Amino acid sequence: MIIMVGGEKGGVGKTTLATHLAVARKALGGSVVLVDADSQGTSSTWSDARKEHPEVPQVPCVSLRGGKVHVELKELARHYDDVVVDTGGADSQEFRSAMLGADILLMPLRPGSFDFWTLLKMQEVVTLAEGFNDALKAVVVLSQVPPSAIDRARKEATDILADMPRFKLLKTLTVFRAAFNHSAGEGLTVDEMPRRDAKACSEVAFLHDELFGEA
Repeated sequence: MIIMVGGEKGGVGKTTLATHLAVARKALGGSVVLVDADSQGTSSTWSDARKEHPEVPQVPCVSLRGGKVHVELKELARHYDDVVVDTGGADSQEFRSAMLGADILLMPLRPGSFDFWTLLKMQEVVTLAEGFNDALKAVVVLSQVPPSAIDRARKEATDILADMPRFKLLKTLTVFRAAFNHSAGEGLTVDEMPRRDAKACSEVAFLHDELFGEA
């Protein structure tokens, strides 16, 4: 499966989710490759930091750029069970190209109108991509939700996405937790940290199970 994590808005935890999903797939015994298709190269930086921890399973990471990313993704999919793509937070040529080859587009969004407004543009972009890739599924996950605003954030997202049937809102969400930032700096996941945040670990597990149940 080719799953891409991206969207118009930056700073919503796309790389965090991409790296966690890649490691989760690896933990199940399959072959997985992490693709860094973001000009900021954050996934590659995470991968380099991970090499300092030989005790954890290593996930191969490759960088892809340009408008032919979809061609290379399909080639990678011939050699790996899963391809997880971090396309960053911009409507780039890498983002648009990746949609032509992806099975699932996962769009993390923080609560708030400014983030949800980006879905209006994403609706147009996804519609264009579906003209070439009718198998593409676009799903939204609430990310970095304040602990005190979970119910309100879920209701707001449900109301807004009711008018955007092209996007499915996942039941799972991730809460703003220090554990995610701490693990990212180490090239690890929250499950692999010496002091595990059980709630963060559960959120990742629930997201993985719900997301790959979409396949």
